[in-house]
Amino acid sequence: MLTAFTIYLAAHLTFYILWLRHLASLRTEKGIFLYHFSSAVLTGLLVVVAACIYPEEFGLAGCLLVLSVHGIYSLSFLELWSLAQGGYSLSIIAGIARAEASGDEPDFSALEAIGVAKQADRVTALERMGLVSRSGEHISLTSRGNSIAAVLHLLRRWVDPGEQQLRD
Repeated sequence: MLTAFTIYLAAHLTFYILWLRHLASLRTEKGIFLYHFSSAVLTGLLVVVAACIYPEEFGLAGCLLVLSVHGIYSLSFLELWSLAQGGYSLSIIAGIARAEASGDEPDFSALEAIGVAKQADRVTALERMGLVSRSGEHISLTSRGNSIAAVLHLLRRWVDPGEQQLRD
């Protein structure tokens, strides 16, 4: 069973590298996330079935092992994909390096435009998810956004309860 899962992960990665990375829908953060999320759901269903059919050989331990490995694989893939996209920080560094090489001052207005565009894209995505609303230049959390923020705040306090004391 574990060998079959290892082969599946290798095929999942190979399929992406050879074919899927050329699709426009899988060149976005959302597309990559959905590719891995659907794989995790499928894997989760299959390991539950395997645990029920082969409780002695696979069981709960097998489920946890497979889902943990899949989680590590997916998070590593998503992190590497994100880093490969360059990002804002790399654009800043490259702009400064180009300016230094040519003896000019960096064009901070171009870098600012990148930041403004990235911020607008993020706010638009949050609006589509119903987490924020915009009124002119003012952006505020919706009730759904407040609920998620409260849960994230509680998680943060649970993980690092002393952090709040450091800020007080």
